[in-house]
Amino acid sequence: MKRTTPGPAYRYPLALPALDPAQVEPVLAELLRRDGWNRDTLLDFQRQCLARVLRHAVTESLYYHEAIGAAVAAGAALADLPALTKSDLMGNWDRIVTDPRLRLRDVERHLASPQAGMPVFGEYRAYATGGTTGERAVVVYGQPGWLQTMSNMLRLLRMLGATPQARALGIGAPTPLHITNRAFAELSGGRSEVPRLSVLSPLTEIVAALNEYQPEIIFTYPSFIRRLAEEQDAGRLAVRPARFVSTAEVLTGHVRLLARQTWGAQVFNGYGTTEAGLLGTECEHAAGVHIAEDMVVFESVDEANRPVPPGTPGVKILVTTLYDSPLPLIRYEISDIVAVEADPCPCGRPYRRLASIAGRREDTLSLLTPDGRPLRLHAGRLRAPLDGVPGLRQYQLVQRSPGSILVQITVRNPAGAGDVAAGTRSAIEHGLRSAGARPGILDIEVVDAIERRGAAAKECLLGAR
Repeated sequence: MKRTTPGPAYRYPLALPALDPAQVEPVLAELLRRDGWNRDTLLDFQRQCLARVLRHAVTESLYYHEAIGAAVAAGAALADLPALTKSDLMGNWDRIVTDPRLRLRDVERHLASPQAGMPVFGEYRAYATGGTTGERAVVVYGQPGWLQTMSNMLRLLRMLGATPQARALGIGAPTPLHITNRAFAELSGGRSEVPRLSVLSPLTEIVAALNEYQPEIIFTYPSFIRRLAEEQDAGRLAVRPARFVSTAEVLTGHVRLLARQTWGAQVFNGYGTTEAGLLGTECEHAAGVHIAEDMVVFESVDEANRPVPPGTPGVKILVTTLYDSPLPLIRYEISDIVAVEADPCPCGRPYRRLASIAGRREDTLSLLTPDGRPLRLHAGRLRAPLDGVPGLRQYQLVQRSPGSILVQITVRNPAGAGDVAAGTRSAIEHGLRSAGARPGILDIEVVDAIERRGAAAKECLLGAR
């Protein structure tokens, strides 16, 4: 088995450079060309890439050599290979990487240092997942894979009708540990007029920066679109974006309607992971997220890792990355509950679409039916009724025991907190009964703020105490 010898230590550059257009343009042009392929051509390309990735993994990675080397040599199908859980990844990280200089202990120390935004050894971008599911993953991108990933983001922007000259910006994670922070910075092309903002920046600072920059496209979280709409309605924010791209959290119909009413803007759903980048977005038809299947093999599966039929939500997804990576991910398990659309999109692109994205499997409530039987209900079923409660700004469910839920809320106007709390109770009780659950013990607590969690600073639907 081939292994390279560790080389000398590298010095970190003083700053992370913006994307080089000379490198991006040919890659982007190739990705855009693939949008015109038919389905058979795409699948043939995907098979070729997968074969190359598997050969590389079993040759260069000690872990994959032992775990799947014999199966790959025997011509096993991808579906016959074992899944890689987050625990597997983190427990075998040093044996999975294809560059022996990379060691998890060193990369984690790097991410905890002031140099977290710099490449490791001058060539590898390191990120950590938000940890909102209870376990953090650490990933690294090499320069070729990162170039593919960022070019894919630009391709998806073109899918939304954005021109290269569009005034776009992202408001995402506050720390370079998270991929949205670095991706948004590099997509700015080094232009100094593009504000560097995060969802934890002071709201007054965000409003002032947006009023000055006047963005046409804003990438941000659905929960933050709601906050921006409040500022626009209050007269403090005065922008006219034509499009939003929603990332990191589940997008609801209420947020789409709110953006339409506030700005006349359309919200497109984007879907990505720290481990594999932006996996896809909706096209101009806004009829489901197109998965970039020339970049990944995407499987929606049941508990036994068997594919679920189109239109049926799986219990998790398995992602296999098809670009060059120092940390190959083969059937990597992510606990997202999605359903795949059966029919092709009217736009004609060859990619499968996601009909629905419910959120993480961990966001599940333990409840009881009216006759006392246990019932597991995904908390996402309550998003739509809660989004419709007037005056409700934030909400988080805390499972205290089976059938007992604490709901923490923040309100827009403290004077109306009682009415908002009553509306919240009514909405949740109605949502639970509609799902066949007994409301049980339901306590509503009005708080000053609900902290965003994890490196991505997301708003989490289901919290813990």
